[in-house]
Amino acid sequence: MLTRFETELSAEAIGELPYETPYFLISEQALLRRFAEFRRCFPGAAIHYAVKANSEERVIQILAAEGCGFEAASRYELDYLQQANVPPDRIIYGTSVKPVSHIEAFAAYGVDRFALDSRSELEKIAKAAPGARVYARIKVNDAGSVFKFSEKFGTDKATAADLLVRAREAGLKPYGLSFHVGSQARNRAAWRSALGDVADVMRSLEGRGIKIEALNLGGGFPCEYASSEQVPGLDEIAQSVVEGRTRLPYQPQIFIEPGRGIVAEAAVVVASVIGRIERGDKTWLFLDAGVYNAVFETMAYQGSTRYPIESLRFSNETGEALFALAGPTGDAPDVITREALLPRDMNVGDKLIIRNAGAYSLSVTSRFNGFPAPAVHFV
Repeated sequence: MLTRFETELSAEAIGELPYETPYFLISEQALLRRFAEFRRCFPGAAIHYAVKANSEERVIQILAAEGCGFEAASRYELDYLQQANVPPDRIIYGTSVKPVSHIEAFAAYGVDRFALDSRSELEKIAKAAPGARVYARIKVNDAGSVFKFSEKFGTDKATAADLLVRAREAGLKPYGLSFHVGSQARNRAAWRSALGDVADVMRSLEGRGIKIEALNLGGGFPCEYASSEQVPGLDEIAQSVVEGRTRLPYQPQIFIEPGRGIVAEAAVVVASVIGRIERGDKTWLFLDAGVYNAVFETMAYQGSTRYPIESLRFSNETGEALFALAGPTGDAPDVITREALLPRDMNVGDKLIIRNAGAYSLSVTSRFNGFPAPAVHFV
């Protein structure tokens, strides 16, 4: 059976599994293939998996065994990495606003690379992790992305340069610059454009005696969901980066922080129909997995993230119809989609596969209405 999983998580192979729904199924081979694709497209880059996308212990172990680095966003994510014996020199603390106690925990473990985007953050790091390497996060245009970061994180170009100069004065090492074009980025030119902003800061810093060592391109590498307009592939994004790097005055070490881009397509959710209800002009299928315990992004960004969904069995002669799918809770927003094309005779007990569900699903599950997170199985 496993050889059939190595190419894809096929409905035929999933149908033979004995697991009780709902459950996540994660393909180790898919994780390895996707990581290898990042290595191929970004040769020489330091790849740091964004732990927040999916912090399952086995996911971390698989990537760590391949030599992957990690971007952690809290002391709690650092705990996951410590448990997996990831050495501190393969970890960066990438959130630009952090609790002092978390900075101290990272420094105690030996991590010495921290992001910042404000003077107050610089002062915290200087006190809690003296001598650490710091990189300043620049605000860039993220207009083509589904989930934007520019309102909450990043500073303007002039301030970024000032921060690294001040870092040097405070006994820190002005290590580099970073940016993030937004999660689920759909504009391949976003990276090239951001690198133009980076080039301006690098020239400003050179004039003030600072040459950066590292340039962190962040994440944003998109997954092809059912709701996605055509998204750029890794090769296209890599070409955009190559084009943008020609504008830099010199070439620092490149870092990338893929999260969704590595793990999204490696997992599916398998769920069962627990109710079929005719309501108005729609037929609703209620599932034992929903937005609170399995696929949160369908609620948080209703319409922006729609997963490919299919029946675990083929359609009979009845053909197909559009269904609305809802989760099991008593909450009105627990709606997965209103337009799933499935066999017309779907009913209680039938099973569905929700594809590309590996990112920002398990990591944000809750026990709303008491429903637990689905079990996780690896193949």
